[in-house]
Amino acid sequence: MNHFTSFFYNWLAIKREECALHSHNFRVALAAALESGLNNTIIMMHCRRIFSSQASATRQLVYGARSIISSASASSPAVSLLSTSYTYVTPIFNTPTVRTNTTWNWSKKPSLSSDESSSSNNNTNTGTDNNDGNPSASIQQAILSQCSTLHSSVMPLNSNLQGPLAKNSDRGTSLPFVFLVGNHSSGKSSFINYVLGRNVQTAGVAPTDDCFTVIAPGPKDVDQDGPALVGDPDIGFEGLRQFGPTLIHHAQLKVREGVRNTNFMMVDSPGMIDSPVSSGGMSAVHSTSGSNNMDRGYDFQGVVKWMAERADVVLLMFDPDKPGTTGETLNILLHSLGGMDHKLLIVLNKADQFKKIHDFARAYGSLCWNLSKVIPRKDLPRIYTMCLPVAKNEDGSDSSSGDISTTEALDKRALADLHATRDDVLAEVMKAPKRRIDNVITNLHDSVHLLLMHAVVAEDVRSRYSKRLWENRLQEASSILLGTAMTGLGIYFSVPAEFTGGVVAATMLGVGGMKWFNASKLKDVEEQLLSVEELSASFQRTHPQEVNDADEYYASVWQRISNPLRMSLTRTGLADFPSVSKGELNELQRILDEEIPKLRRLASPSHHGSNKEV
Repeated sequence: MNHFTSFFYNWLAIKREECALHSHNFRVALAAALESGLNNTIIMMHCRRIFSSQASATRQLVYGARSIISSASASSPAVSLLSTSYTYVTPIFNTPTVRTNTTWNWSKKPSLSSDESSSSNNNTNTGTDNNDGNPSASIQQAILSQCSTLHSSVMPLNSNLQGPLAKNSDRGTSLPFVFLVGNHSSGKSSFINYVLGRNVQTAGVAPTDDCFTVIAPGPKDVDQDGPALVGDPDIGFEGLRQFGPTLIHHAQLKVREGVRNTNFMMVDSPGMIDSPVSSGGMSAVHSTSGSNNMDRGYDFQGVVKWMAERADVVLLMFDPDKPGTTGETLNILLHSLGGMDHKLLIVLNKADQFKKIHDFARAYGSLCWNLSKVIPRKDLPRIYTMCLPVAKNEDGSDSSSGDISTTEALDKRALADLHATRDDVLAEVMKAPKRRIDNVITNLHDSVHLLLMHAVVAEDVRSRYSKRLWENRLQEASSILLGTAMTGLGIYFSVPAEFTGGVVAATMLGVGGMKWFNASKLKDVEEQLLSVEELSASFQRTHPQEVNDADEYYASVWQRISNPLRMSLTRTGLADFPSVSKGELNELQRILDEEIPKLRRLASPSHHGSNKEV
């Protein structure tokens, strides 16, 4: 491929943000034209005309396609392909472009495969689904933009009410990413190297890394430290700053070229292990004390939760030596990964190391038993039992040590089953870009539900406190009014001054004593309203239908916000806590009832029961 073609490809990559899918169509058509033997001089002449034009990028593509078509033989297969692209581009001549919220672009844009180009060229110019039933690129960008707009619209209310949504939770990362967490030596780094197709992370039996490592595709190999990663305004990890300088200095970015994941990132985490000062075991898992959360110098549990909330796929990995017996791992599963079952994969790695079937049964049973302690369900999620391919030495022998090889330890059928499961896990990882759309909508739905319940219950508690406060003020005002009236009557009827003065003094003492008594009782009322029992009663009073129906979803949402809500109300005080208008509550409900279903219809694949607007 000549220098002109490379230059033209780079130019189209720069314009891709404006042209979206249309630049891909024309790029494939141009490549086919060059490969079919069209005169490069003619093409260069017309492309110079394109570059000098002040028209929009979409118009430039139309002019380029028209020029090349008119300069070549009509019977050429390349011209036929160009004509298809030209026909597709022309109807969207004046279509506004949906822009993303970021300009971060580490990775080179991958070239389209023949299947993808065929699917792109067969799309209708209405921008609806592709041949595989998934939304087109323009619809995906519109969904992401709308989700970001809706999420940003509820953040002021969340800030005003000190709601449950984290700061900058409406801002996602520039690329989808896969987050790996698990015991040390569970194979996280080895799996990352396997997915990437090159050795990026150091793997070993002992803990080899104490950093959160973000691995992104890019044009060349570049390493950056934690402050540079967190300080980058485009990549999307600036929210980690809230966890302090220790965490920032234990994070890093690795940009790598020539990796398989050209459209998503991978994030590796430090291997989890119980510290010597902690007791470990299940008692540590269910402990409510936060002392063990800071034994790394930062809130490890909070960082994992922050990462998992934004990840598109989360892998929780175990190994045969420690199948769920590490208390920190189970603590993370209980407190940091709760409510993320839709994107969480539990993996028992290195299953090819078992030499006997009862060793595998013991390890698998131990893992299930330990998981049952922190997963409050009778049916456990699927556990992916897999292994990675055995690396070969230069002489062709296995690099694994031991007195028995993998092929001797497992028969071919068992090994094939482990490989098939590994392929399943790999397929889920590779779906991270496609899952981004669903995860963004799910995150919006979850965030609005959390904020709505927070606002409704907080307003109920505040209104009850306000009612008691105004009752007290009415009593005090009535006492002052009564004393003033008696004093006025005494003056009017020329009652002795001693009586009038006594009435004034009695009124002042009575009102003062009443204010002191009401203030002390009001403090007791506030403490009672902020108790766990009264907050639960407020939840039941504001959600009677859901409580009567035993709605488990609402129960889980309440469980997640009850403690943060109590802390917010206690910190601000019920007297100073802001009120919530009915319009604000109705707007949150409208997003749940109208906006999110619309986004779901746009993102869902075509099926016979769909009700999409075409």
